Amino acid sequence: MKNVIIFLMLLEQTFILAQSINSENLNKLIDYCNESKADEIILSSKSEMIAHWKRTDYTNLLIDQSLSKCNTPYMGTASMVKSWTGLLVGILIDKHYVRSVDDYVCEYLPDWKIGCQNKITIKHLLTMTGGFTRLGGRGILSQTDMNKYALNLKPDTIPGIRFSYSNESVQILGILAERVTKLKGDELFTRFIFKPMEMDSTSFSKDSVGNIIFYGGCTTTVKNASKIGQLMLNIGQWNGVQIVSEQWVKESTTPGDLAPYYGYLWWIDRNSKFWNYAATGDLGQMTIIFPELDLVFIRKQSCDLSPASKNMSWMGPKFLGFISSVVDK
Repeated sequence: MKNVIIFLMLLEQTFILAQSINSENLNKLIDYCNESKADEIILSSKSEMIAHWKRTDYTNLLIDQSLSKCNTPYMGTASMVKSWTGLLVGILIDKHYVRSVDDYVCEYLPDWKIGCQNKITIKHLLTMTGGFTRLGGRGILSQTDMNKYALNLKPDTIPGIRFSYSNESVQILGILAERVTKLKGDELFTRFIFKPMEMDSTSFSKDSVGNIIFYGGCTTTVKNASKIGQLMLNIGQWNGVQIVSEQWVKESTTPGDLAPYYGYLWWIDRNSKFWNYAATGDLGQMTIIFPELDLVFIRKQSCDLSPASKNMSWMGPKFLGFISSVVDK
């Protein structure tokens, strides 16, 4: 293998809770990540790193940018940050800024007339059942003032009848968070998540008029992203401090009625040998948690822009199987 592999193993390859690391399968996982054009991965459990791999050979990648920009310590989260916004909503409920997920959004955003007319709840937005259709580049992504656009977008259907992934739903949740706290989104994340968890290399993107983007575009590192995974694995705790309630983590990772694969902005897989849930973004930025294995997997990709990378055609049961097979149980 041309790439440098860095293994940080626990003593005598003994895994927490007497589970052991399968070195052969760990190598298979790293080979697969290499082949699928990842740039960096971290595999950890309960804040202990099992393996950390970084790409050093870029010769077989389809790159349309300078290598100096490609080989960076930072990762773009893309839509992975949607799940972080879900955590923020949970924290605001824990702290009584918001009463309940069943509240109508327009109780907090009375100027969102469309939300009032359609009786859209916070839970509708968290579960992607608010009635909005995914618009991609035709939607909020191309807007100068994303907040104004989101608050004026008409739903395609009434809420609560179908799952439909949308950036706009998450941006509205972010607007609500700013409104009830009277703080900008980046200040909110810093106060309630980043500072308590010592995530010192994470920042948010803004639109052309300065609105914080809640549905994507955040910049972080694999180590910072891994902390979010550990937070979820520890059911809302970080270093003994309850950052978000245990109840919220459980609700977030429980499938909704209309989508057995989605909770509160987290993707859920109950079909694999070991159940898991994930925060994912374009090009395969991802945090995957396997609760039964006490395992957190982080994947970063910023360089290869081939069709297979954009379509994430490598993502599937085989890939998830490689991750879970690293632990002998």
